[in-house]
Amino acid sequence: MSLQSWKCLTCNNDFKVGDWLCSDKQSNHIVERKEYLVADAPSDPGHPAKGGMDSKRDGRTRICNIPPDKTVIVNGETQRVPGGFVEFVRGRFATSDPEIQYYLEKTRSNVFCSEAQWEQAWLSQGQQLELERGKLDAMRQRLENERNELLSQVKQQKVEKVAATR
Repeated sequence: MSLQSWKCLTCNNDFKVGDWLCSDKQSNHIVERKEYLVADAPSDPGHPAKGGMDSKRDGRTRICNIPPDKTVIVNGETQRVPGGFVEFVRGRFATSDPEIQYYLEKTRSNVFCSEAQWEQAWLSQGQQLELERGKLDAMRQRLENERNELLSQVKQQKVEKVAATR
């Protein structure tokens, strides 16, 4: 099994798992940004179903130990560096840090969801309907544009046909 590799956007070097430090030896490499979604919207039994989106609007999920604790040797002494955490705000978290991406995908890949699943969990029915209405309007506009383009092509062909018969 081969180790995953990335290309740093800062130093343009290829690197593998565990080689997180960039050429400055101070900060991690920077890779293409990834967004992670979780469908864990909180439900607040104190609010009726038709209102009270406060609990969803303010929802946060913290996943600890991403990246995990590390043991390092400094001046001959072993030190434990505590792991970090990531926080999903309204079910979304984005990062360009490859170490965080790696540990999220390695340990928590079963909790992520698709955009459609996220919308179902986090958006109210009104927001979902408005989003759907926007998609339908965009589709209708695209179809109208295509129809107008085809109509202009047909008119142009008729003009060319009349001009060719003269």
